[in-house]
Amino acid sequence: MSITKRNYVYWLKFRKDTGPLLRRFLITTSILFLVAASLHLIPFFTKIGEVDYVFLFVDIGVSFLFFLEYLLKNKVPLLFRILTLIGSAIFISVLSFFRSGLLGTGEMSLAFIIISFFVFLPPIPSLVSALLISVIPSIFGIFVYYSLLVFPEELGIRNQSPREWYFKTISLVIFSILSGFLIQRLRAKLIKNIVYLKESRAKILKSNKYIDKLAFFDTLTQLPNRYSFETSIQKRISLGQKDTFVLLINIKGIKVINALHGIGFGDQILTLIGNVLKEYTAERPNTIVASLGGDEFILWIENSSRERIEDAIVKFDLNNNQTLTPDRLGHRLQYRVSGIQFPEEANTLDEVIRKLSIAMNVARENSISSLVWFDPEMEKKIEREQKLKNQLEKAIDSNEFKIAYQEKVDIKTQTVVGLEALARWSVKEFGEISPEEFIRIITKSDLIVPFGKNIFQKVIQQIPNLLSKYGNQIKISINISPIFFLYPNFNDYIIGYLKEKSIDPKILIFEITEDVFLDEVETIEKIVNSLRSHGISVSLDDFGKGYSSLHYMQKIQFDELKIDKSFLDDIAISNRNFLLLESICHLADSLGLKTIAEGIERDEQIQHLKKTSCHIVQGYLYSKPIILFDRD
Repeated sequence: MSITKRNYVYWLKFRKDTGPLLRRFLITTSILFLVAASLHLIPFFTKIGEVDYVFLFVDIGVSFLFFLEYLLKNKVPLLFRILTLIGSAIFISVLSFFRSGLLGTGEMSLAFIIISFFVFLPPIPSLVSALLISVIPSIFGIFVYYSLLVFPEELGIRNQSPREWYFKTISLVIFSILSGFLIQRLRAKLIKNIVYLKESRAKILKSNKYIDKLAFFDTLTQLPNRYSFETSIQKRISLGQKDTFVLLINIKGIKVINALHGIGFGDQILTLIGNVLKEYTAERPNTIVASLGGDEFILWIENSSRERIEDAIVKFDLNNNQTLTPDRLGHRLQYRVSGIQFPEEANTLDEVIRKLSIAMNVARENSISSLVWFDPEMEKKIEREQKLKNQLEKAIDSNEFKIAYQEKVDIKTQTVVGLEALARWSVKEFGEISPEEFIRIITKSDLIVPFGKNIFQKVIQQIPNLLSKYGNQIKISINISPIFFLYPNFNDYIIGYLKEKSIDPKILIFEITEDVFLDEVETIEKIVNSLRSHGISVSLDDFGKGYSSLHYMQKIQFDELKIDKSFLDDIAISNRNFLLLESICHLADSLGLKTIAEGIERDEQIQHLKKTSCHIVQGYLYSKPIILFDRD
């Protein structure tokens, strides 16, 4: 923007404030003229001198005119008011010069007019007008010079000198230039400050709007955020809103999408989901949707029922929306939904969100895609797990776990040929805790490695007593979790501890499950070969439970194959299952593997196993897991 244009803009903006300024100026001037009129009446009361009726009526008239313009406010144009003010001042100045010459208030009135020009007019017009007004005394000087105007002797000889009148003009010109320069500088600075303040105020207002938007809306989806949602809901709660349901929606796989396609693509999906939910709720005034950040959204639904919501969830499929088609996204969008009823199941919004998260965790852990309603038992389970987790850390540190041993029996000789070590844990508050429960919590809590070391060390310490009880030919099996098995320097730790306790590695069998194959085959093969080279046997546990065992058996040399209980339950009543068992035994024989049948509970199972090459069994039919050494 050029300087000229910028100054013009400043003037236009400044002119907006001239109206109020001029009104205040008019009322002040009106009062001053009224005071001046009253002074003209002093001779009338004191009987000294004469009343100057001309100036009396002029002052009263001007005062009335200015007061009238003040009362009319914006009904009189701004330019007309300014011209009236200037014209009145010129009239009074000329009249003063005629009546009193240089002794009157004419010069003061002209100075007042000049100042008014610079205040109310743009720079150039104000300077030109001021210079023109300054010429008025020179005009009187010309009249005096040509004797067109003669002043009475009582007014002094100065009035008869044209030079005095010319000097007044020069004085007014100098006054105009100096005052104009100073006023323009001050006004320019004032205008700039006013403009700066207005622009700053505009920026502050804009910033406040942006801050408000950040405070109340999610920047990605433009949906109300948690704070805004809570504020809206609290208002509804205060009004006694009941029969309300709250749903939590969790979008699955956003982290994977971000990893494969970039965070930007994941953000686009969340934005599209936000738009879809916004459109969906816009048509339903009893529904409020908000973003909890990341991949979670929350809905507040009034005047509905569980059945209607469940039906709506089934019908409402994000993938059916034109915006979120699998073709556009590159895959089918998956999401979980948890729900709760307010206020029956939760009294506060914080409690609502907490319980929705509990239900969402249940949906996540059990891979449930349908709507999961909150159940109080879920909360009890979470509380139980948290208590158990806290006690598990102490149990590992204080060596509280017991070892139960289940015998492996050769059905041909009816002799015990091996033992499987199984961890057992009892808690004062809850009693005996099942291995399925505490091992799952241990795995979730990243305690599996210290737990694995604790159980391994305890079994190794009990081996001398086991050999004494069962004979030196006995083999001891220990379950090794995939995380512990793949722990750095696992082999070095195992061999080092066996040497420290002087235990023959050939006594041990490590049982691993298919879960271990989630890592690279080369890594697993290296660990297995290293263990076998030191004399430790490796058994593939729960064979047939998964789907990848056969693939890895051709690459990794195991010593033993434990057939999962699911293959053995119906071998006495199902020829198909028995034939499948025979095939597994033939496969193991061809690979040089021993086979172990686990979970044997009935005698008819034994009769069918005798028809196969699998003659080592383990199960409740022969032995339940027993804690042999209560004290360590």
